[in-house]
Amino acid sequence: MSAPARPEAPRATEWLVVLAALVLVAFYYLARADTIGVASAGRGWSPLTARPLDPAWHFAVSLLVLGLVPVAAARGLAGLKLRALGLGLGRWRAGLAWLAVGVPLAVLAGKIGAGSAALRAVYPLDPEVTASGFVRYALTEVPYFVAWEVLFRGVLLFGLARRVGPGVANAIQTALSVTAHFGRPLPETFAALPAGLLFGRVSLSLGSVWYIAVIHWMVGVSQDWFIVTR
Repeated sequence: MSAPARPEAPRATEWLVVLAALVLVAFYYLARADTIGVASAGRGWSPLTARPLDPAWHFAVSLLVLGLVPVAAARGLAGLKLRALGLGLGRWRAGLAWLAVGVPLAVLAGKIGAGSAALRAVYPLDPEVTASGFVRYALTEVPYFVAWEVLFRGVLLFGLARRVGPGVANAIQTALSVTAHFGRPLPETFAALPAGLLFGRVSLSLGSVWYIAVIHWMVGVSQDWFIVTR
């Protein structure tokens, strides 16, 4: 008896990588909350990116550019359903266990990050945020971290896994997520490599991106809190 046929990979999933490149270019150059530029002798300072958005708008636009557009394209180009992109609850009991372990570790990572002068020069993205208004600011960051996980661990990781295998898909999404950190402090960019691989592996094992999205958000929020309250 012959072995059962392997399920056919979703159509056109290779275009998800091209899509990711396009939305990341738009995000990097047009939707920043800061300005990336170049300074050179004889030319002075020249901005390379568009006028920075208000941080709240930056986070909201991130949801559109990095989240909603890629999901719509993954459904249209590759015919992928939301659960196939890791946007269901997955193994929710295991997910809760990961949250119980991951949230305290995220707070610790945030505290360590807040000790870096390079990170304090960039974060919080809203330099005027204070401890009294921090909860509101932390909530405005949610769309950004949701969109980040939806693009990298959802559309790219889950979207490519059946085409190229989970290991290769994890490497691809991690590599792109590291390059998306260019223009951020060097410690953060370096940390994005092991974090991306780990986040991808955990997301695959849980069948969902949402638990890692919470942990990732907690890292960023904790870091901002410890910087604001130094």
